[in-house]
Amino acid sequence: MRRKAKIFSARRRRMALARRLCRLPRLLPLAAAVSGAAAKPHLAGNPSPAPLLASFYSPSPAPSTFPSLSRHFSTTSGDSSMVVVGSAESFASILSKVEADKLPAVFYYTAVWCGPCKAMAPVIAKLSSKYPKIPVYKVDIDMDGVGNKLSNLKIFSVPTFHFYHQGQKTSEVVGADVTKLEATMESLHKQL
Repeated sequence: MRRKAKIFSARRRRMALARRLCRLPRLLPLAAAVSGAAAKPHLAGNPSPAPLLASFYSPSPAPSTFPSLSRHFSTTSGDSSMVVVGSAESFASILSKVEADKLPAVFYYTAVWCGPCKAMAPVIAKLSSKYPKIPVYKVDIDMDGVGNKLSNLKIFSVPTFHFYHQGQKTSEVVGADVTKLEATMESLHKQL
């Protein structure tokens, strides 16, 4: 009987800890709103739309160190060729420029809530660093104003990757297929 009580007690402690950890993401936007923190740019080492929370785990975080959890994205910098598209207008202008100027490009359609997208984020970040001459444009499908354009491009699931060579869409990878994504990126690189 004592053993069952110990197991039950340990299970209750784990469940309580899990409940506290699950509430943590809901509290972060509140803390950012209270602190009035300005929006920080998307970090190059973090290819996913979710911001890094390293400052939250510091021993004595100041209220101004909380990152803003807004849905607006900015361009990344560094040795990566990934560009996070920030608006529907910029997406339309980038796509028309790629088609008109016959440029190579990869469009990475993703969503914040998508689990496979989060799994593919480090893979595409590594590939964008490996092939810096091929720009990767990361497009959040939940952005205001892009829905009509996405349906014209026949994007019905995420993650979806469209590969452009000489202004034309040459291939597409749908889903979290790492092998196919790497092979298609290598093939596009060889065509340059």
